[in-house]
Amino acid sequence: MSNTDNSSVPMDDESEVGNENATTKSTKVGDKRKSEYWNHFWDFRDPVTKKIVQVKCKYCEKMLTGNTNNGTSSLKKHLGACSKYPPNVDKKQKLISVYKSPESDATIVSNWKFDETACRLGLARMVIVDEQPFSIVEREGFRYFCSVAVPQFHIPSRFTVARDVKNIFVCESGKLKKLIGCLKSRVSLTTDCWTSIQNFNYLCLTAHFIDDNWKLHKRILNFQLMDSHKGKEIGKVVEACILKWEIEDRLFSLTVDNASSNDVAVGYLKTHFHDKLVLEGSFFHMRCACHVLNLIVKDGLSSVKSSIARIRAAVRYVRSSPSRAKLFAHSSMLVKVSCKGSVCLDVATRWNSTFLMLETALKFEKAFNRFAEDDPDFSRELKDGVPTQEDWVNAKVLSLCLKLFYESTKKMSGSLYVTTNLYFHEVLEVLSCLIEWENSTNMDIRIMGRQMREKFDKYYGDLGKTNIMMLVAVVLDPRYKLRFLKYSFKKLYPNNFAKVDVICDNLYDNVQKLFNHYDAIIASSSSKNNRNINVANVDNGSENLSSSNSEQMKKFYDDFDEEESDFIVEKSELDYYLEEARERRVEGEMFDILGWWKEKSDKYKVLSTLAKDILAIPISTVSSESAFSTSGRILDQFRSSLGPNMVEALVCTQDWLRASNVCIDIERFLEDVQKYEEELDGSDTGITQVNEFVGNN
Repeated sequence: MSNTDNSSVPMDDESEVGNENATTKSTKVGDKRKSEYWNHFWDFRDPVTKKIVQVKCKYCEKMLTGNTNNGTSSLKKHLGACSKYPPNVDKKQKLISVYKSPESDATIVSNWKFDETACRLGLARMVIVDEQPFSIVEREGFRYFCSVAVPQFHIPSRFTVARDVKNIFVCESGKLKKLIGCLKSRVSLTTDCWTSIQNFNYLCLTAHFIDDNWKLHKRILNFQLMDSHKGKEIGKVVEACILKWEIEDRLFSLTVDNASSNDVAVGYLKTHFHDKLVLEGSFFHMRCACHVLNLIVKDGLSSVKSSIARIRAAVRYVRSSPSRAKLFAHSSMLVKVSCKGSVCLDVATRWNSTFLMLETALKFEKAFNRFAEDDPDFSRELKDGVPTQEDWVNAKVLSLCLKLFYESTKKMSGSLYVTTNLYFHEVLEVLSCLIEWENSTNMDIRIMGRQMREKFDKYYGDLGKTNIMMLVAVVLDPRYKLRFLKYSFKKLYPNNFAKVDVICDNLYDNVQKLFNHYDAIIASSSSKNNRNINVANVDNGSENLSSSNSEQMKKFYDDFDEEESDFIVEKSELDYYLEEARERRVEGEMFDILGWWKEKSDKYKVLSTLAKDILAIPISTVSSESAFSTSGRILDQFRSSLGPNMVEALVCTQDWLRASNVCIDIERFLEDVQKYEEELDGSDTGITQVNEFVGNN
C-alpha cells in the first residue's frame, strides 16, 4: 500500500450516491479519461455534443464545471476541501488514544485525531533524538511502516525534514535562552572537544546551573567548528558563545581538561570577563577530575600490560569464530561455570572496557583452562601463550583496583546530580587505596601503585592547594562542614599540624570572602528594591516635616547602639551555619543536598545563594557515557557528512529534547547485548509473532 494524502486520491469503492438519470459512468468503454479523480464525480453531458459540461460530487453533491479538455485540477482541489469525502472525515475524527508517557511510565488516555503537522514534527524529533539520517524517509522499510501505521500521512522529503529540524532548533534555542535569562543563579561551563571522521574539530560548550526550584540542569549551548587548537583561538570561540547567549554577567566557573592550550584559553577569558566574575575570577578555572583519573589509570596499567595482553588474546581467540565460541560454551558447561552470557573484548582507548573484560574473564577462568585442553590450536595460535596462573592472580587484584577508579569516574561524571561535594571524598578514597597498593606484597601491584601515586601527586600532591571551590563544596555539605576538612587534613598530615592550621585558616578566609561578596550583592539588590518601593510611595505634594525633638531622639538611640556594639559581636549566617549541628550521615544513603538547601533557603539567604552556584559546578568535562575514553569523542558518519550549522543544530537540539529524561548511558551497552543474546537463545516468541503476521498478510 503506497503512502497517500489529499493530493493522491484512492480509487472510489463506495456505493453510488443518489440516482441521477443524466449521468454517465466515468469508466465506460472508450472513455479517454484516465485520472482517478473522475471516479468521485457524476458527469452531465451535452445532449448534442455528448461532451461533459458539468460534474457533481458524489459526497457533498456540489455542482462543478467539468470538461475533459481542462484537466482535473478543479476536481482535485474540491476533493481536498470536501467535508464529506471519507479520507477528510477520517482526519477530523477523534479517537481515544492510550499510551505511555515518554517522560515517565504513566499511562495517558486522551482524544486523538490525525494531524499532519504534528506527524512531521514528530518525525523530525525522531531524527534528532535517535540520530537517524534525513534519508530515512526514502527507505523502503520506513515508508512501508508509515503506510501501515498512518496511511494518511504524507511522508516529507529529506530536505523538508532538514528544514523541520532547523525550525525545532530555533524554537528550542529560544526557550533555553528565555530560561537562562530568568535565572537568579550563575552558570558554570564545561568545554569538550569532538572530532569528525574527516578530522574536523568541534568545541562543545555546555552550561550547568540550578534553577529557582533547586533543580540541576545541563544544556549544550554550542557545538562550534574550530579552525585551531591554540589556546587563544579556543578562548575566542568560547567568548563568542558566551556573548551570543548573553551570560557574561552570570559566569561562575569553567571546567576544562589538562591540556596547556586550555590554560591559555581560561586566561584569555579571565582577562576579558574579570570584572564580571566572582572575586575577579580567582576560582574560575576548574580542572576535569575524570581526565586526571584516566591519566593515573593509564600509567598504572602499563606495569601489568603482559598479563592483560595474554587474557585479551585469549578472549579475542574465543570470540573470533562461531565454532570457537560454541566449543568454549561447551567447555564452560563441563566445568559448570554458572555465569550466563560470554566473555567480552575490551577497547584499547577505554580502560573501563578493560576492567569489564577482566571482570567477566575471571568468571570463566576454569573454562579457559579446560578450553586449552579441548582446542589444541588455542595454545599454538597465541604468540605470548595462554593466560598463566600468575596472570589470573594479577587480573583479580587489578580488577579490584580498577573497580575503584571505575566507580569514582562514574560518580564524578554524572550530570543528573550534584558532583561538586563528592570530589574531595573520591580523591581521598583513591589516595587511601594507592597507599595500600604501594605496600602490597604483590610485586606487580606494588609497582602499579607507585606509578599511579607519582601521577596522583603531580595533580593532587597537596590537597590543600586544590581549587578552593571543591573544598567550599564540602563546607556547604551539612553532613561535613569545616570540621570534617580539618579532621581529614590532620589524618593526611599527622606530623604537621601547623600546615593543617594554615590550610584551614586559608579555607575559612576564602569562604568568608565568598560570603561577603554574595552578602553585598544581596544587600545591594534588597536596598535597590526598597528604594524603588519608597519612591513609589512618596507624595510629591507633601513636605518633609521634621522636628528638632525627633532628631535628638534619633541621636539618643544611635548612641545607645554604638555603645552596646562594643560588648556584642554580631554573628553572621556563616557563623550560625558552621556552629549548627551537622546533619546525620547515613552510610549508603543518597543525601539530597539540593533539597536540604531549598528547605533552608529562607533561614540562610546568602549561603543558599552561594550554595546554588557552587553545587552547580561540574567536576568533569564530559558526561558518564564519555568519561572513560582517552581518545576523545568521535562524531558518527552521518553527522560528519553534514555542514557545521546542521551538526550544531542536531547535537544541541538532541541534548535539549533529552534534557527532561534520564541521560543515555553507553556503558550499559555490553550488558544489554548480553541480555539480548540470552533472550534470543531462550525464546522464539518474537519469531512466532512475525510468522503469524506475515502469514495473515
